[in-house]
Amino acid sequence: MITIIYDGDCPLCQDYVRRLRLVEVAGEVELVNARSDHPSVFKAWQTGYDLDQGMLAVIGTNVFYGAEAVAALARLSTTNTLFNRFNHAVLSRPNLTGRLYPLLKAARRIALMLRGKGRLNNPLNSTGRPHR
Repeated sequence: MITIIYDGDCPLCQDYVRRLRLVEVAGEVELVNARSDHPSVFKAWQTGYDLDQGMLAVIGTNVFYGAEAVAALARLSTTNTLFNRFNHAVLSRPNLTGRLYPLLKAARRIALMLRGKGRLNNPLNSTGRPHR
């Protein structure tokens, strides 16, 4: 079982998780919008993950956050499409993903701004900032 918590209002994030095609290689995949009131979202914030700064991937008992989540998902994705071959070849390397992730986050912020969407809010406090 894989659970991915991502910004469901971000068109880039939506497209990324859809194109991974993880169901084909991993079986059951749960996609959770970080803007929802899903219990996994609350638990992630409660654990200290700032979902506005990075996606979260829970693969079995392992938890990956931000660039590590993208790298872990890239390692699992199929290689039967051009996107997935590129994703696997480039983003499955943690060092490279770590350097590219700030650019991916900036692209997300721009996409959200163009859609008129704001930041994700931490449901645990009124400032919207995580405890971590």
